[in-house]
Amino acid sequence: MAYEVELPPDAEFEDIMLDRRIEPVFQPVVSLVDLRPVGFEAFARGPAGRFRSPAALFGAAAEAGRSAELDELCAALATTAFREAAMPDLALFVNFNPDTLSHEPIEGEGPAYADLMAESNVVMEITEKAVTRRPAGLLDAVVDARRHLARIALDDIGVDPASLAAMPLINPDVIKLDKTIIQSTSPDSHVINAVLDDARQRGAQIVAEGVEDGEHLAAARSLGATLAQGWLFGRPGPLPHDIRPSEQPLARVGPRPDAQASPYDVLSAHCPVEATTPAQFAAMSAEIENQATQATGPAILVVNIGDLRYLTDDSLIRYVYLTSHGTQVFLIGHDVPFTPGGRVRGIPLAEDDPLRRERTTLLVGTHYGSGAFARLRPTGDAGAVFDAGACYDWDAVVEATVPLVGRAKNELVAREEEH
Repeated sequence: MAYEVELPPDAEFEDIMLDRRIEPVFQPVVSLVDLRPVGFEAFARGPAGRFRSPAALFGAAAEAGRSAELDELCAALATTAFREAAMPDLALFVNFNPDTLSHEPIEGEGPAYADLMAESNVVMEITEKAVTRRPAGLLDAVVDARRHLARIALDDIGVDPASLAAMPLINPDVIKLDKTIIQSTSPDSHVINAVLDDARQRGAQIVAEGVEDGEHLAAARSLGATLAQGWLFGRPGPLPHDIRPSEQPLARVGPRPDAQASPYDVLSAHCPVEATTPAQFAAMSAEIENQATQATGPAILVVNIGDLRYLTDDSLIRYVYLTSHGTQVFLIGHDVPFTPGGRVRGIPLAEDDPLRRERTTLLVGTHYGSGAFARLRPTGDAGAVFDAGACYDWDAVVEATVPLVGRAKNELVAREEEH
């Protein structure tokens, strides 16, 4: 028989948190046009000893269940230091892990990053896998940050190529190529092409991370980066006193519409609908799913079946197959479990949810989108006629997809509720 052992809290780590003994340090992000800084990224260091390194510090926080609290403390200390340095022409880049951004604020308090958002020039960094790991609340946090005029940076691009599908949902102002891309002798051309396509379409800027020498600098420029970061320009340390900022402005990508309408309402505003039988709509949806099986890059597939009783074994097998080949699959419907099978993410609908009367199959890739959408006519039953259509407008499909993915529970919460 196995027993769960509750380890005592680490007294040294607890003291660090209590006394706020975190040192903020900053590394420049420079323009490749004039090699002058456009801003500084904030990092954290613990006091001298075993928690000096960020890995040890944040590892202890995760073990103690205090990651969001440590993130908030680091952001607060970095914000204070940046304010005291009085550099209004430079941006402050701050990392937040997905647990913090999707963390529900305590009643009467704002989210952890609220004070940071009061800064006039903030870039909020999130990792590319955050959407699929912690979708609940994360996309809302991105929308909220944009309301406060913060920019969004998608970090660590290239670590997990399958997570490139997150780019259309986040719609970042800045895309940060992981140092493994810049320092590789044969970088993944698929990752590079996907990033360049997205940057060109959206007007985003690309940051090359890990630039440590002249060869890395040349590689960054050849890969299309316009900004860079790395030891060649400075290691993390105190903010300098005298700075000549770059004349290159940071990009600001227009925010996506904050969709409150259902997918049917969003897509029917862009694409025509007509009377369709359930069999005809099934064929339309199958065509979208077939596109997913032929996708050469990462993608997100969202399927609203309305009710679990309409899920066939063949469909579930296909969805599980897709997740094993780089496609993130979200399955929506009444009585759908959080874990329908494999790595498919379930999003259960309440009995009275209006989405039960809709059917949606949405496919989003890094630079394409397609969808089949339908709504049951008010007088009909499950076998009645649909009003349905197909849409291949990438922006519209992404707009319809974001609020659905935003309904997905965090992994840990989903497991707890299911059991």
